[in-house]
Amino acid sequence: MRLSDKVVLLTGASRGMGRAIALGCAREGADLALVARNQTLLEQVAGEIRALGRRAAVFPGDVSDPARVKEIVKEVRAEFGRIDILVNNAGVLDNEPIAGHRDEVWNRVMGINLFAPFYFVREVIGEMMERRSGRILIMASTSAKIPIGPNRAAYVASKHGVLGLIREVALEAAPFNITVNGICPGAVLTDMVRDSIRLMARDLGKSEEEMERVWRDRNPQKRLLEPEEVVPQALLLISDEAAGITGQTVNIN
Repeated sequence: MRLSDKVVLLTGASRGMGRAIALGCAREGADLALVARNQTLLEQVAGEIRALGRRAAVFPGDVSDPARVKEIVKEVRAEFGRIDILVNNAGVLDNEPIAGHRDEVWNRVMGINLFAPFYFVREVIGEMMERRSGRILIMASTSAKIPIGPNRAAYVASKHGVLGLIREVALEAAPFNITVNGICPGAVLTDMVRDSIRLMARDLGKSEEEMERVWRDRNPQKRLLEPEEVVPQALLLISDEAAGITGQTVNIN
């Protein structure tokens, strides 16, 4: 198994791509530290992981709060002894026109999509450098390369920032045998995308079917991907097989 006895700290682990990646890691032999806001959903994922014969522990909290991030990392180390792999998956969308864009929406999106990965990287990378080993994966988005449409200023800006973070941290971490990479999913059928479809339909006076078609058409295959389709690339990038890949972002669309 590619991740035998590795400890993976995974944010946004309660549903969607995070849940799919968590289960994929467990099937490859990893133990999971699961982070998200919703403890009930986290416990459900943890139960699925334990059913696969691997350890799992939940650490609920706000990933945009640097003090809570510091606590979470400390708690994970106390539970598992170390962190071999960090997967930053937590993310949110906005639906705000730039004219009159609210500060609280901008700050929330930046806090979860960009600041949170920075906070977690900052807390775990020292340990990885000391061990001269580690894997870091951050979820970006194809919107960091091609804008996805109106009313997404905060989201698109945050994902552009993620690309810069990946490249810079990869450069600093490379001498310590640590790789830092990203995945840029296109339109994936998650609860977040379903919520966005509903909001777009409401705001534009369109049907949800029309808005779903807009999302499908953003992908070259003209379909919404399933969260499980992101898992194989994620597992590759956090495995020893990808030791020679760093500072890269891979589109899955």
